[in-house]
Amino acid sequence: MKIFRLIGVGLAVLILTSQSHAQSSDEAERLYQQYLKAQKGKSEQAPQSYKSPDIYGDTMHAQKGEAQDIDMRALGSIQGDSMMKFNPELFDQSHIDSLMLFGYDMFAERSSSFAPPATASVPSDYRIGPGDNIIVSMWGRVDMEMELTVNREGRVFIPKAGNLACNDLTLDELEKRLKNRLSDVYSEFNLSVTLGKVRSIKVYVYGEVKQPGGYVLSSLSTLFNALYEARGPNERGSLRKIRLLRDGKTISEVDLYDFLLHGNAGGNVKLESEDVIFVPLAGDLVEIRGEVKRPAIYELRGGETIRDVIGLAGGMTPEAFASRIMVDRIAEADGRFVQDIDLATTDSSLADAQAKAGDRVTVYPMDGMHRNAVWLVGHVKHPGAYQLEQRTYVSDLIFNGDQLYDDCYWERADLVRTLPNGKKELIPVNLGDLVSNEDEAGIALQVGDSLVVYSVSEVERTRYVTIKGEVQKPGEYRLFENMKLSDLIFRAGNLKRNAFMLSAEVARITPSGTTELYKANLEKLITEQDESYDIALAEDDRVFIRSIPSWETNNTVTVDGEVRFPGEYVISYKGETLYEMIMRAGGVTDKAFPQGAVFTRAEISTGLERKNFNEIITKSAPLKEDSTGRIRPELVFDFDPKRMNRIVIDLRTVLESQGRIANISLRPADVIYIPETPSGVQVMGAVASSGTIQFVANQKPSYFIDRAGGFLRNSDRDGTRLVKADGRVLTWSKANGREVDLGDAIVVPTEVKKDRDWWKILTSTATIIGGLATTVYIVDKL
Repeated sequence: MKIFRLIGVGLAVLILTSQSHAQSSDEAERLYQQYLKAQKGKSEQAPQSYKSPDIYGDTMHAQKGEAQDIDMRALGSIQGDSMMKFNPELFDQSHIDSLMLFGYDMFAERSSSFAPPATASVPSDYRIGPGDNIIVSMWGRVDMEMELTVNREGRVFIPKAGNLACNDLTLDELEKRLKNRLSDVYSEFNLSVTLGKVRSIKVYVYGEVKQPGGYVLSSLSTLFNALYEARGPNERGSLRKIRLLRDGKTISEVDLYDFLLHGNAGGNVKLESEDVIFVPLAGDLVEIRGEVKRPAIYELRGGETIRDVIGLAGGMTPEAFASRIMVDRIAEADGRFVQDIDLATTDSSLADAQAKAGDRVTVYPMDGMHRNAVWLVGHVKHPGAYQLEQRTYVSDLIFNGDQLYDDCYWERADLVRTLPNGKKELIPVNLGDLVSNEDEAGIALQVGDSLVVYSVSEVERTRYVTIKGEVQKPGEYRLFENMKLSDLIFRAGNLKRNAFMLSAEVARITPSGTTELYKANLEKLITEQDESYDIALAEDDRVFIRSIPSWETNNTVTVDGEVRFPGEYVISYKGETLYEMIMRAGGVTDKAFPQGAVFTRAEISTGLERKNFNEIITKSAPLKEDSTGRIRPELVFDFDPKRMNRIVIDLRTVLESQGRIANISLRPADVIYIPETPSGVQVMGAVASSGTIQFVANQKPSYFIDRAGGFLRNSDRDGTRLVKADGRVLTWSKANGREVDLGDAIVVPTEVKKDRDWWKILTSTATIIGGLATTVYIVDKL
């Protein structure tokens, strides 16, 4: 193998030195050393490969265009064409804004839609040039793959074969030339040539485009690709006369309308390096609106007729009124004038007249009126329009009742008819009579008639009845046909346990406005199921289910404190007394202090709130004017109804008399609290030391006040109060000479002192005296 490798080296050197257009020997040696390096480490059976050195860097394979400064010399003499006559003032700007210029949104969104795909197949006429990447695959007696890049001179270097010129060849031509050259080196092999990465080219886009300039593109790019990179023509640019120039000569003129309207991409020619794409100013513009498939502003190439303009817009819609097409045209002298064109006839000469710049073509819709239709609407199975010739009478329109639902309002439907003067006439129709009387066809229909059928719920009001009292769900319920009292009670969740079964009341309003009352025995109706007591209900009936008299499920009282069995007790009968309840609780204990018993009744505050005492006290309060002049009530005290729940009782007398004296009947939710015997007397307020003083019998309030340190300088002695253990309060005048009992409390308030401005008082007095003296003097003189 070493011998063959040496022979290969010698042949390669010989070939490299024998080429007339070969590179220098140093460059050839460098390339060959690179080739040998690529072969190093491969087994004899492994395929050989070779890759041309990278001489283009990252600028070789451009897939996206890049705007560059344009070479003005490459444009030739086309600049004069940009002065093509175009007058945008031919259109009223408000009309132009109302319609879009056709086709310009083709390049509106910048995406990869018009970029040549990297995996696109190479066309058969593709010409190889500098920068193209060629992949050569050999198999047979030799197994080799070469990745060759065409250099700037249009050649590729082939190991053992030297340089090969391939510029401007097709792939088929290059394959033949390669096979001939490699046949001198190898024998019995097959060969295929494909194109890898393609080269980049530079083209120029100029004229009325959004981003004019030079662009580096893939050599597979076409005219559409270049226009896309330049963001397409601007609103002044033409879509119909785009020119491709090569070497200063126009080789193609592209009309994008062929592509947009017909899908013809024949104008999308392949570009070559240094090509120039020129977009001139748009030609004459016409506007078409109304009943066409694609209203817009269109550019004319020249010679189009009004019929052609409508064709550009996709033709007329089925709703178009072809007998009158309006053309609003610029007059030759001044102003504008209107022409009407009839396209309903084929011999319309005006339709074939040439369209002109500034034309506004309007295709009007037909009036939309049905010439032979009648309508069936409302509560029917198949509403809509019907052919008059097949539905001569109203009975035909409703199919003798087959169109009607069972819950339709049979007594009346409305036939709405338009009179010759445009006014509407309402004709009532009794559907029930029409269907039942088969011999009578009913009212004859006319063009445009509408039969409106109603449902019962639309015409008749919804009727209700009300049930209140001892049912699970009292309230208002819908009244159904033949509904009875038992039905309403069932829908209301049936009766509660405390419902009074012997007499329910049904109140009914008569047509004269008076009220009639009906009594119903629910015991007979519900328990014994006697239907004779089941009252048939009428609209707005009100049913009242009363509660059993004295029925109370929550008739309990609470006994707490010093009794043998404290807790909650049910009142055994109406009128049960306090003494009886304490006895049921086992009586008081040895530690009980009956004088201090607290008895509260919750229903007292509820009664006060119902009597609206809080509002009465507020309105009875004196009024006071503040510094801002506003008058407000001055509340002397705060009224809290819940503080009024306590009832002062003499429980000791009740117990000692065994309930014969000072006893009280109980009510549900009453609370009885019997405290433990206290250890002394409480003294509080404006004394030296508030606290509890040990009880000493037969002593008066002053004794206990002295034990608390006595009155202070700011004590209100006259306001002192003695609070008895049972809740009574005595004033100082009544309590001062009275003995204090165990559990009593003495409250000494603080005296309220007012500051007096003596100087102001003296000044006011002097002013008054002076005024009186002056008055006396004047009277004396008179």
